[in-house]
Amino acid sequence: MRTHFLVLSPVLLAAPMAMAERPPIDLELDSETVLAVSALGDDDQGANSESFLAEASLVGTAESVLDNGVRLRSRVALRVQKDNPFRPGFSGGFGTDPSAAPGAFSGLSNGPVPNGGGDDLRGRFETAYFQIDGGYGELRLGKDQGVAARFFEGAPEVLSHARADNALLDPTGLSGVRTRHDLTGPSAKLSYATPRLLGFRAGLSYTPEADADGLDRRPAAGGALSSPDTENVIELALNGSRTLRDSGLKIDGTLAWSKADTKARFGSAPYEDTETLSAGLRLEQGRWSGGLSSLNSDNGLPDADYTAWSTGVMREGDLFDVSLKYGEAEDDGANLEATSWRLGVGKTFSGGTKLALAYLDDEIVGPTQTRSNQGIVMEITLSGEMFALTSY
Repeated sequence: MRTHFLVLSPVLLAAPMAMAERPPIDLELDSETVLAVSALGDDDQGANSESFLAEASLVGTAESVLDNGVRLRSRVALRVQKDNPFRPGFSGGFGTDPSAAPGAFSGLSNGPVPNGGGDDLRGRFETAYFQIDGGYGELRLGKDQGVAARFFEGAPEVLSHARADNALLDPTGLSGVRTRHDLTGPSAKLSYATPRLLGFRAGLSYTPEADADGLDRRPAAGGALSSPDTENVIELALNGSRTLRDSGLKIDGTLAWSKADTKARFGSAPYEDTETLSAGLRLEQGRWSGGLSSLNSDNGLPDADYTAWSTGVMREGDLFDVSLKYGEAEDDGANLEATSWRLGVGKTFSGGTKLALAYLDDEIVGPTQTRSNQGIVMEITLSGEMFALTSY
């Protein structure tokens, strides 16, 4: 199991000031365990399915508010995951051409499975950042998602991990829809977000080197003979939120754009600058909620656009919640088309326990083969606060 560490120098710089002022420090440690157990069809059509997937995480937070109202926060998150070994970090090969270059955003290619399949168990420090939040906005430095991913809005779903798009766990091995604008993954970066004004908030992120080998994003992952080297990533995002007083309808939306310098890390693939654009919308009224999201990236390669969209609706009920979600994606470089949909029911119990059951259907159509799988997946989520204290 491989882990990454990041030393946050701003924490050390802020420590003398915090000690001098002696503001109270709130410490909190939270945990979450997610089990995804599935009963799927056979793999005769080329799917590499997994019947048992899981993730466990620990999130530690230290927060203090100074006398002038400025909030200081440090957060560290460790995640350990057993995902589909043929789809580490969403990357995947669905062909036999060893020279096929994976998309800089999608990570998909017409080549063989990367490294013949990944590790069964992977662990990463996905989050390790320091944050200063005051009247002029929020500044973050460290390992974290960029503003394009943090500002994401889209359709709700009862599944949290084995979902139709932006899947964190992939039972069928055929998840191909990604609308969350996460080009850099948990690479170290600097982010700034403005205060919310008239319902709108803007953000900017800069990532010097997108080289993280994350659980859900592997920006530097490659195929047999090529790999993208993504540097100097700029992200711009705008998020808006408004509630209509007369009807009670809440509207949340986002627009995001990113650009990165991309070249071949090894091999001779014709990588070039990567540009990505995304949008999302979420509506809530009473017990009903719905949304849609879309994304387009040139994948850093000529004639290799990746386009994805998804939409869905959910109703919260007294006994259980119900959701329906559908998504499609097309990768011109890998010559792939993907579809996913989920129909599920879920129930949240007291004590941080959640149970969700869904019928899933995933399909990827390639130049020579169509891979598909259907079945039932059950998610069990156990979450809670391990401890919380205030230090003076």
